Amino acid sequence: MKKFIVSDATECIGCHACEIACVVAHNQENWPQNRGDFFPRLHVVNKGKSASVVVCHQCTHAPCVASCPVDALTYQHGQVQLDERRCIGCKNCAIACPFGVIDMVAHGAQKCDLCAQRVAGGPACVQACPTQAIRLMDDHGIEQLQKTRRHQVVSGALAQTKVSSCRRAFLKTPARKGAEKTSAEERKTHFNEIYQGLSSEQAYFESDRCLYCAEKANCNWSCPLHNAIPDYIRLAKEGRILEAVELCHQTSSLPEICGRVCPQDKLCEGACTLKGHSGAVSIGNIERYITDTALASGWRPDLSKVTPRPQRVAVIGAGPAGLGCADVLAREGVHVDVFDRHPEIGGMLTFGIPSFKLEKQVLVTRRDIFTTMGIDFHLNVEVGCDIPFNQLMDQYDAIFIGVGTYGLIQAKLPHEDAPGVIQALPFLIAQTRLQMGLPRSDEYPLTDLTNKRVVVLGGGDTTMDCLRTSARLNAASVICAYRRDEASMPGSHKEVVNAREEGVEFLFNVQPQYIACDDEGRLSAVGLIRTEMGEAGPDGRRRSHPISGSEFELPADVLILAFGFQAHDMPWLRGSDIELDKRGLIKTGGEGRFLTQTRIDKVFAGGDAVHGAHLVVTAMVAGRQAARDMLALFEQKEQQK
Repeated sequence: MKKFIVSDATECIGCHACEIACVVAHNQENWPQNRGDFFPRLHVVNKGKSASVVVCHQCTHAPCVASCPVDALTYQHGQVQLDERRCIGCKNCAIACPFGVIDMVAHGAQKCDLCAQRVAGGPACVQACPTQAIRLMDDHGIEQLQKTRRHQVVSGALAQTKVSSCRRAFLKTPARKGAEKTSAEERKTHFNEIYQGLSSEQAYFESDRCLYCAEKANCNWSCPLHNAIPDYIRLAKEGRILEAVELCHQTSSLPEICGRVCPQDKLCEGACTLKGHSGAVSIGNIERYITDTALASGWRPDLSKVTPRPQRVAVIGAGPAGLGCADVLAREGVHVDVFDRHPEIGGMLTFGIPSFKLEKQVLVTRRDIFTTMGIDFHLNVEVGCDIPFNQLMDQYDAIFIGVGTYGLIQAKLPHEDAPGVIQALPFLIAQTRLQMGLPRSDEYPLTDLTNKRVVVLGGGDTTMDCLRTSARLNAASVICAYRRDEASMPGSHKEVVNAREEGVEFLFNVQPQYIACDDEGRLSAVGLIRTEMGEAGPDGRRRSHPISGSEFELPADVLILAFGFQAHDMPWLRGSDIELDKRGLIKTGGEGRFLTQTRIDKVFAGGDAVHGAHLVVTAMVAGRQAARDMLALFEQKEQQK
């Protein structure tokens, strides 16, 4: 009997649960390891607030079958079947399909196979759809549908039938409220966190809004850690905080930190089904609430049943990558020593992110937790200076390098070294050290901004941090100059909103040309030229182009360069077999090697030092993956004995 999938557009809520279920079903019920491997065999097409699913119709006289020159596509047993082994990738079928549901992927053509090989049985997309907008139909089902509609036509009931009743009920949720934040006038006077934690009542309100689209939903696919977001939100709603915090820690080493600093609007909340309706669920606030509440009640990870292993691992760098690696290893009984040149753990989390976004006591508490788990921290210890890398090679069974990227990107403008021109990272670190009560450092000098005109060049989150820090240091004015338009800014939108509220002015579509100095050689202005947006580049972002004759000067007393970070010099790696790419990043993986393994079998690396400056959460993902790779290596060696 012919079977095929049908979609009811009036009931589709655009949650993408069907796409995710499809991909997971064809990946042994696991998440794909790489985002580039996400190839669903059906597609959700959004149009405004409406959505519909397009999928193979299993056509009886299928044009794709007729177009295939090697009979890789055949019509058998009531459906169009694809033999991927015979496919030559000629694309004829993709061109012939009138519904656009045959995709070309790396191995050739791909189409819906009704999950024929799925152990659980039945199409995964049908089982995952929360509104039953997707159904498996057969000839008998068509006959029943025809009879029903004929009776409706005769009785006049068809015109009176209410459509999308399930969809309407599903999406009927109160508007998002989120966390309350301190008023702009007040928060400009201090460096305390501006967002207040949710109360139990607020947490219930926000968690009750969650639709629980699916166990594996678009929110947790969009999270690089694939946190079990729908499940821990449901537990929070039910007041089962200890279960929720345990679930959070199954995939994340720093949930209370990610809840505060992750760009949720570009990740999990950006993928929330309610985003275009009543507003995305406040996932970050709920994650913070769960962890803060559990920690305040005395909860700590229980490793009492963990069996100690004989291996010892050295982790270089106590940032999110290193901490993620150490966390996973400690939970598996491996002894871990973490070395970091800073006086506190966290790396950029602690010293690059201002306290008004992440209170530093949060990191102190997390260090205490890790220490209780058996992780030993060696702070103010710089590998290559205070301890040789070769010594670590001799003393440990494996090493993880997660040192981040601290190299400063230059503007390459004349007079860049003039007094008054400073880099973002030293500026932020100096202020953080001051807030933490640490001694002043010649490496990170403090800058007095009182009554000064401050201009910050850049458009990312570090730019926002510099702008908002400057607003708290009594600057006369604070201006952000960015070469693209606001929609193209790589930073979090909520940070732009916060900066505006705190008095920051934004100049979009302006590109720096030169740095002007006064007679004493000190910064006096930055020369800018206006730009217009052009076509998108290979990365999907539109390029900016200078407008001839639009040059002007913007007066400035302090110019902060916030163009991001690049790999810094690691002289202690010289002479080793560890390879670097042309950007100075550590090369890992390759044929016959684990994903995070370098050319030296016992040395692994991950985070910004490997993939370049990115997010806290992606660095943590890499560190946790490195731990799993190490454990697999240990298992291999034990089996070889």
